[in-house]
Amino acid sequence: MGCALVEVEPCSDNCARILAGREHIVLMVSPGNPYFSAARLTVLLRWAVEEMKGADVVMSDLQMTTATYLGQGRPRREACRKARADVRQMASRIRRARESVKGWDIRVSEFGDWAYHPEYRRAHAYIQRAIHHPDYRPLYRQGTREALKARMPKGWEPTEEQIDTGLLHSEKALPFTINAAGILAVPEAVVAYSRPASQARYFFTDGSAFRAFPGQGYIGLRVRA
Repeated sequence: MGCALVEVEPCSDNCARILAGREHIVLMVSPGNPYFSAARLTVLLRWAVEEMKGADVVMSDLQMTTATYLGQGRPRREACRKARADVRQMASRIRRARESVKGWDIRVSEFGDWAYHPEYRRAHAYIQRAIHHPDYRPLYRQGTREALKARMPKGWEPTEEQIDTGLLHSEKALPFTINAAGILAVPEAVVAYSRPASQARYFFTDGSAFRAFPGQGYIGLRVRA
């Protein structure tokens, strides 16, 4: 499986097995992340429709994006304004990429669209248990710290209060990461992001106190330089 233009990194042997089944892929996309250009999104979507039976794109919503910018210390008005602009821009990039693979049914949504889905809520409750468990909470906070530092000046560090604010992003994304198959009602699914995050990889690691739901995989998926 694969394409010379794409690098695939399954996070475990089981993730590789689920990927090899070619059932369904969910591409996670973050507004404000310059990696997700229209050109790269086009390559990723073409790979997805050629390699998998079904594909979704799920984008961080306005609330998640605003929380990230607040966590980086931006004033609320600036954070909200930038989040709105970046969400609009990313939606436009996804739309252009999707148009380049016409003839394929690629659903595009935001995490917030699924908030009341029973399977999302079941996974969210499970994530809440993990967040408050001593085995996982330090990793959860560290992953948010690293995400907030991305694209900030060298040496910048978020305060504990800023990390608290930024935690919302992972809290809303993780239910999909561990249970996209259940949420989308498909037999198996892999969730893909450009670089697997440590706080998400945890759920696919042998020996972890909390594990992804059955049929769920997680991969890194990048366009080769």
